[in-house]
Amino acid sequence: MTDHYLDLFSVAMGILRDESDARDAVQEALIQTMSKPLVKQPFNYCLRAVRNESLDLLKRRQRLVSFEDVLLVTDVEEERLKKILAEKKAELSDLARAVVELHDEDGYTLHDVAGMMRISVSSVKRLLAGARCELRKKLEKEI
Repeated sequence: MTDHYLDLFSVAMGILRDESDARDAVQEALIQTMSKPLVKQPFNYCLRAVRNESLDLLKRRQRLVSFEDVLLVTDVEEERLKKILAEKKAELSDLARAVVELHDEDGYTLHDVAGMMRISVSSVKRLLAGARCELRKKLEKEI
């Protein structure tokens, strides 16, 4: 497996763009692969493990926020932001607004929303992603 280290490392670097994190991702993937001795294609398994570990590290890195980056929102500002969000949500198509409300506000799963609206899960994902992107753009202009 060490013969393929550079291949694995380049996959991690392509995702993470950070040498230290890429090394960590490859190391974790190698440990996972070595702990599963009956894997038929260890390189392919390890490659998937590197990709998954890199994506997990990337998600964790994006969730970390320094204290200086946190905005303290007063009750008045919070009410203003809620009002703006409601206005911008009203500008969405009926279908997109329904998906956002059912999933994000009411807490239904993607499968539940798809069943209620009688559309495919992939359509729900597409509508949700598009609506969130549209709302984000509209809110950035407003705030």
